Amino acid sequence: MTQQDSSRLLRWALRLHPAAYRAEHGAELSAIYAQATHGAGPLGRLREAFDVAGHGLRRRTGLGSDRMAGQVLAQAAPLAVAVAAGGSVANLLWLFAPGNKILPSPSLPGVLVLVNQGLMPLLWLAALAAVCTGRWTLARALVVPATLLRLVDLPLLLAALPAVHGSGVHPSVVLNLAVPLLTGGVILAAPRDLLGSPRSRHGAIAGVTALAVLLGAVQLFNVFHPVPLGGPRTTQALWAGVLAVALLLGVRRDRLFAAGLAVAVLPGVLQCTVPLLYPLSPVGAVALLLVLVSSAVALFRAHRRRARATPPSVA
Repeated sequence: MTQQDSSRLLRWALRLHPAAYRAEHGAELSAIYAQATHGAGPLGRLREAFDVAGHGLRRRTGLGSDRMAGQVLAQAAPLAVAVAAGGSVANLLWLFAPGNKILPSPSLPGVLVLVNQGLMPLLWLAALAAVCTGRWTLARALVVPATLLRLVDLPLLLAALPAVHGSGVHPSVVLNLAVPLLTGGVILAAPRDLLGSPRSRHGAIAGVTALAVLLGAVQLFNVFHPVPLGGPRTTQALWAGVLAVALLLGVRRDRLFAAGLAVAVLPGVLQCTVPLLYPLSPVGAVALLLVLVSSAVALFRAHRRRARATPPSVA
């Protein structure tokens, strides 16, 4: 990449900022870019240009570090990595489950499924390690290929098991696209200046990772030894319970962290509970009720806090 290409890339990145902000801070952003890329190679200049572009998009969408939405995403990002890492590890359990017909398959799709399922946890665990050490540039770089592997997971599975094609996979296709994109979007959209080394959150990150692995293991166990109520899919509603707890935590405790936790587990909730809603099963109705009640309580409490914080107007 030549210096001229780098300047053109910077101008493109600056155009993504709102016009008023660009007019006021454009020179400052250019100076920061020049300082950050001094002596850097093409990849370094490209990365910095994308950082500038991301900053502009966050300003346009209200996700800046000075906005509540940006602060919530900053809390959610490390937890979203933890959920994805734990979930990808739990997926490995399915490969080695009794009666699994993908692992011994000699076909190319079967081998690709195995490779894909093996690479995803490695990438997510590496991203999790980078998050815990505050290396967010590396973490975000790893999230991109991990998300792409997750997007091709279902097509590979359908190729490995052709009999699944006609068995109503359309909702799964939508979820297979929406869930990884939502997870990756949360991580990549979080304001970079709020993402440091989350030393105070290491316990929460480890706990969320363990929870994701545990829920995946419980769902697998329930397939072969279903609980009496609701059949093999009963444990899928547990993710709705996690979301309900996260929403209710915000009533009395760290509201910003609770909101971040709710955002982080939302993709898992969608993945597991949406199939329970159409057709609506008893377990799905319970999961939906949990989320609705906890959301209503959280919104009611938030409204009361705002009402108390607003000083009465003088007539």
